[in-house]
Amino acid sequence: MALIRLNALLVLLAFVGLAAASAQDDLCGETVDKAFSSIRQNCADLERDSICYSHPLVAAHFAENENGEDFSLPSQRASVVGLSSVRTAALDAEQARWGIAIINLRARQPQTYKGPGIIVMLAGAAEVINEIDPASVAPIGEPLSTAALAETTLFKNPGIIPAPVGTVAVDELLLVDAYDDTGEWLRVVNDGKISWVERVEVARLNAMETLPTIGIGASFPFQALSITTSAEYPACDQAEPMVAIQTPADLPVNLTINGVDIHIGSLVTFQQVHRNALSLTVHRGKVTTIFGQTAQQGESVIGILGPTASRELQVLDWSGALPASEAELARGQRAQEALNSLARVNGWPGYKTFKHPPALVHVVEHGETLYSIGRRYETSVAEIILANLGDEPLKLYSGTQLVIPNPGSGFAGHGSVPLDATREK
Repeated sequence: MALIRLNALLVLLAFVGLAAASAQDDLCGETVDKAFSSIRQNCADLERDSICYSHPLVAAHFAENENGEDFSLPSQRASVVGLSSVRTAALDAEQARWGIAIINLRARQPQTYKGPGIIVMLAGAAEVINEIDPASVAPIGEPLSTAALAETTLFKNPGIIPAPVGTVAVDELLLVDAYDDTGEWLRVVNDGKISWVERVEVARLNAMETLPTIGIGASFPFQALSITTSAEYPACDQAEPMVAIQTPADLPVNLTINGVDIHIGSLVTFQQVHRNALSLTVHRGKVTTIFGQTAQQGESVIGILGPTASRELQVLDWSGALPASEAELARGQRAQEALNSLARVNGWPGYKTFKHPPALVHVVEHGETLYSIGRRYETSVAEIILANLGDEPLKLYSGTQLVIPNPGSGFAGHGSVPLDATREK
């Protein structure tokens, strides 16, 4: 009889323990959901080159304020000029709080561009350190209005390699806001779109002497940064720390992360999985490292961290790309949903929100066809067409983003879908 009572007590204790753990998970999840939803209320009208505190606790340090500044009021803002570091806090179960901060970086975008910049989101126990000297930052001011002296060509980039993107007629007005390194080319920013024109082809204005130079050596805040997150296991999966970086679809950027140059297009998340290891997961687009590795959507790489003469934790090498785990994909989904909310509340024109991960998203490269893409992902060409048809016929250009449904389901040709549903170029 005593044994029966003991077993019953153990079962009761186990049940109470499970119930308590479940209640803790519920509270943890609710706190995280509340933190993410606070972005809609607290980060509306977020200007570029500014940081928004969205939920306690966030601490910011500025170059001229070594003691740091606590963000204590919802929707508090600050300029990134002189901002040296940002730190967000882990879950505070008693206060039901979890830290989130949003940084909207202009990068080298012109004033005429109305969409978002590079978005950096810190969540949970995470820190981002700005390694760019404020004195090296090239300010982007209001553009000047000038006119073409004759019919002339606009180019994608300055220099001797021709890549025409259009022409302008004589006396046509152009907005210019910067020079290249040589001073022989001016950046044209009509309608927020960037192109370049030779300086001698436009009317000379005295005010042009004040325009900044945007070249190889020009930098912007947080172009080089160090990322750390807590490697401790959080109270619930939703409260895991991360740093998410998202670039506009048409503006891939080069960043230096923990001492290593990488090329980012779209959405990635970082998490320190060990004190000597930093995980990078690609949720949309792709990432290329200086070591030559490329990670596509749905893949992760691990950076091995170690001290160097210049910094405490630098990536010494990246692993090969591996399929992202379910936990990593779920992290990207939380980040994407939060950033979608940010885009909607800011009303960024032309900014496309994404569901993650309904399927892979493939960025078309020169020379690719629907047939080769279907082969690559072992899926149906017909399903690719149907998944991407909108109000207009599907157009396959370099840079087009294609949803790839059911990758790995088995390659199939066009099937019953007529070929004239697509227009390839």
